[in-house]
Amino acid sequence: MGYLILLLYSLLAPVIAVFYALFFLLSPRRALMKSLGGELGERLDISVSPAEGRPVWLHAASLGEVKAVSKLAPELAAALKAPLLITVSTSSGRTAAARLTPQARLAPLDFYPLVARFIKLHRPRLLVVIETEIWPAMFIAASKAGVPVYLANARISPGTLALYRVLGPFSRLVFSGVKQVLAQSGADALRFRSIPGLEEKVTVTGNLKHDQLGASGAGAEKVRQFLKTAGWEGLPLFTAGSTHPAEEPLLAEAYLEAKKHIPGLKLALVPRHPERLAETQAALRGRCVEYTKWTSGETARDCIVVDAMGLLQAFYAVSAACFVGGTLDDTGGHNLLEPALFSKPVLFGPNYRNARAAAEALLKEKGGFLVGTAPEL
Repeated sequence: MGYLILLLYSLLAPVIAVFYALFFLLSPRRALMKSLGGELGERLDISVSPAEGRPVWLHAASLGEVKAVSKLAPELAAALKAPLLITVSTSSGRTAAARLTPQARLAPLDFYPLVARFIKLHRPRLLVVIETEIWPAMFIAASKAGVPVYLANARISPGTLALYRVLGPFSRLVFSGVKQVLAQSGADALRFRSIPGLEEKVTVTGNLKHDQLGASGAGAEKVRQFLKTAGWEGLPLFTAGSTHPAEEPLLAEAYLEAKKHIPGLKLALVPRHPERLAETQAALRGRCVEYTKWTSGETARDCIVVDAMGLLQAFYAVSAACFVGGTLDDTGGHNLLEPALFSKPVLFGPNYRNARAAAEALLKEKGGFLVGTAPEL
């Protein structure tokens, strides 16, 4: 039964590939890639050269997950004296992964023959999968090739767990090669332990993303210099980080209203995906917010759009208050503790399912504030 479901799942992969091609043909995100052909070439594993030696293969979804393993990944590879291969699901994740290893690329489409070929080509010593990236074909192909699978910083939602319970035989096949699950929380551990075959393989290790907190990073000096050059030193700054398209019009409206009551208020807007800059700019222009792009080098007036990576924590550190995105749309939230570690008030929307523990703690201790509309912001 499990293999029948795998067959049906694999038959859907070509359909997914067609939609994927259409998406990137129309999406501004493809501007970060060499070309649409190169993007699909990586996804379909047509133009991928193998890593030297037998690598540690680490798979992460996007930028946040790559940042979470920025310490773990190289240390693990060094401990095993193996090269590091990182696959990701987004272009921003790939850019970040390329800072950790020259073997950074988009993951192959989760189609069993493609993933099996990818594994045969690279011959990984083990596969470490971060957070929620449970790809059935990837897991099954790794198991069949004798590649041990580890879930790190792992979490699983009640809805996903219910799906795996319904697909009982298929779930056992998917998780048959998993050697260890390192869960973010006790609640996640309980859910993983309820999956057949994982009962004795789950350990709570905490959230790797918390290990990245508390330092404003290499961008701190750049941000301080920016504030000085722009004449923003000593002025109140509101930073909206990891924002998504549906949130930015609300943030622009909220900023314009707050500016009437707070003299000198400035806005730093840091989109989650810099490659969709055109959408961010349209949202600001539509609300008549005067802005400057970080990469332009021009003097900012009211708003700076940070279209570069590695600066978010530095902006949080110098802000009067912060908003964390992915909480006013259906994303589920990003890292709410990043601004809190700098003792900044944290605003976020009602959809914080991916950061529930942090949200509840911040609300309880009055370090976080729930907002749902522009007036509330």
